[in-house]
Amino acid sequence: MREPGFPRPRVALVSVGIGRVQRGFERYFTELFETLRGEISMTLFRSAGGEGPDEVVPPLLRPATALARRAPLGWLAGRAEYNRDCLAFAATMLPRLVRERYDVIHCIDPPMAYALQHAKRFARLPTRVLFTEGSLMPPDYYPRVDHIHHVARDAHAGALAQGVAPERMTLVPCGLRTERFPALDDAQALRARFGIAPSTFVVLAVAAVKREHKRVDHIVREVERLDGDVLLWLDGNPEDEALVVHARERLGPRLRITHVASAEVADLYRAADVLVHAALEESFGLAIVEAACCGTPVLVHDAPHFEWLLGGRGRLVDMREEGALAARLQSAAGNRQAESAAARAESGAVRRRFDWAALAPSYLEMYQRVSGRPVRSHAVVEEHG
Repeated sequence: MREPGFPRPRVALVSVGIGRVQRGFERYFTELFETLRGEISMTLFRSAGGEGPDEVVPPLLRPATALARRAPLGWLAGRAEYNRDCLAFAATMLPRLVRERYDVIHCIDPPMAYALQHAKRFARLPTRVLFTEGSLMPPDYYPRVDHIHHVARDAHAGALAQGVAPERMTLVPCGLRTERFPALDDAQALRARFGIAPSTFVVLAVAAVKREHKRVDHIVREVERLDGDVLLWLDGNPEDEALVVHARERLGPRLRITHVASAEVADLYRAADVLVHAALEESFGLAIVEAACCGTPVLVHDAPHFEWLLGGRGRLVDMREEGALAARLQSAAGNRQAESAAARAESGAVRRRFDWAALAPSYLEMYQRVSGRPVRSHAVVEEHG
């Protein structure tokens, strides 16, 4: 991928969640590092875990984090533990940033973006701060960093409509190691391993088990309406214990709750008859794309973002309307083979759009542009829209 004479920016990739959170944007940042580390000089700053080549846990991070959580920091960090963790992370990595003089610091945590911008000014660093907007943040609240990276078409278009200058932003979607999510015909073997009968219609939801945002309570209510041999499999961090109790009371043996390792999630997708995602909005939706890569039918909310994400309207459901999801699931249960065949046929297009091999050139170009170095175009970012 690298061309002779291609100027290579030096990039620090920073996420407070890497080493603490096993999925979502933390995994996306880790894969971005794995994909580009051979193309440009890149260092991954993480909170925990073993340090490999070019991977750094800032020295004294643990005691600094403990101190930040207890100290009377007032307006500087507020009361939120997350904000204080980001402040401690930025403070402990500052000596390395000063020493290495990276061209670009790329972060995804909003409080980290604020902290790094202040650290940059304090240390008079020429480094440019790049922030990936992955929290559905209104443009008025964007951190005042050098550049904003959008991973979704609608968020990027919305920011443009509200007056954010085009040259301050770049649209490039999240990437996937699609080889980790193969579309294999191994559902029956996986079901046998998981103790699920071939006749059972498996509805899978891979998300934090909570009402807010992910709306898992809506999924529980809709599955409760279904007739026949049905299993709702919830896989994710059980953040809302009351919802877990409620789901068990309503569904009994028709419910399974797990939180498997990231490497095992692809098996869940392929064992399921359908993945359901009930959120009304998402900053991206990695689980949706992963399941689609596996050839699993996916049902999502009828909104422009999800239509863009899946490349069509065939799997959109009004998740605000009570009974709409249940009706669509009941139809899918009666047409399992046709639904599976259609999803497998669609998987190739999803894989081509979101594989790192397709997206890496656009990330490299973004780093070149943000660093201030001359840009040699490798890809047209608008293609991802």
